[in-house]
Amino acid sequence: MKRIHAFVIGLFFAIVICSCSINLDQVSTAVPEVETAAGPPAPVSTAAATPGVETTSVPVTWKDLNLTGRLLYLDSNATSDFSRLKILDLGTGEITTLFQSPGGAWIFYMAVSPDNKQAILSYIDFSQNAASSSRALYIMPLEASASPKLVFEPPTDHDFYTQVEWSTEGDSIYYTHYDGNDQSQGSIMSGYDIYRMAYPTGPSVKILDQAFWPRLSPDGTQLVYVSSNQDSGIDALFIANADGSDPRQVVFSNSGAPGIIDAPLFSPDGQSILFSAPNPAQAYRPNWLDFLTGVKIAKAHNVPSDWWSVPIEGGTVTRLTQIQTIKLFASISPDQKHIASLSGEGIFVMDVDGSNLRQILFDPLVSGTLRWIP
Repeated sequence: MKRIHAFVIGLFFAIVICSCSINLDQVSTAVPEVETAAGPPAPVSTAAATPGVETTSVPVTWKDLNLTGRLLYLDSNATSDFSRLKILDLGTGEITTLFQSPGGAWIFYMAVSPDNKQAILSYIDFSQNAASSSRALYIMPLEASASPKLVFEPPTDHDFYTQVEWSTEGDSIYYTHYDGNDQSQGSIMSGYDIYRMAYPTGPSVKILDQAFWPRLSPDGTQLVYVSSNQDSGIDALFIANADGSDPRQVVFSNSGAPGIIDAPLFSPDGQSILFSAPNPAQAYRPNWLDFLTGVKIAKAHNVPSDWWSVPIEGGTVTRLTQIQTIKLFASISPDQKHIASLSGEGIFVMDVDGSNLRQILFDPLVSGTLRWIP
């Protein structure tokens, strides 16, 4: 049965990969009650994995952009049912595979520690026993042939730890917990909460109810996240203090603003929020595959979408791109001049205002998240 689940997830990604393409016309020449998490952090143990080193290279077609640093990203092979963690050197075009999961395992989300030495993963391994059908949190050093190590195991196979982020100081991690048993009033958006865990040994506490997609401001003092109305299914953008206190909605003033929101992040100056969303005319209706694969968040992730921006105090929403592609997730460059964006067809970069968009890597297998590191 676990292998069937893995196959279904693979099938799902294969379907959404083929569902749309980037329009290259644009391409340029009150605080919730604190609650203790279910179960303490598990003793660190090594995950079953198939580490290996593989190096390839691509032409540096973006040389004129003078990009520096490296892009760490997920490359998920739906047909072979595994995930790879890769790193692209923007100076040389060299791509190194840091980790390849065994068949029946999948990396859903990845973030990098502030010192750029470790990655934390939301990882599921159907080949293992004991709650292996849940997404758990793993840590691994950013070294070739390293293996992820379990740091926080879900207590049951109905508990999922999904989106995960480091604090700017590296002393805590934020993650979204989903309770698969919580289907109140038939809403597919119920059961999502944001927790913060003191790293590496805990404790872990719930800081926000009915919330997902956490992302910290550049100075680490604020947290942006998404909350969805369980009756209407309409998403709202919120900002809170880093400890979850003083949550306030970022209200959109213009009519026709997006009602589906994904993957928000702060702009480099911390004065606006970027987020992925489909054209407001597009509607989302869960289908049988969504329910079968447990796809209950990241609704716009599988709907042709664009990047949008809104001031942190609310106001007019501005559409930054005209690309209409799926699975958007962004990371700001270390020099804060560019944005790297993972999409359903690969990776592209653009200026922080959405201009000068350039696709730098074509790869329809990428799925998940990416991080721009020095």
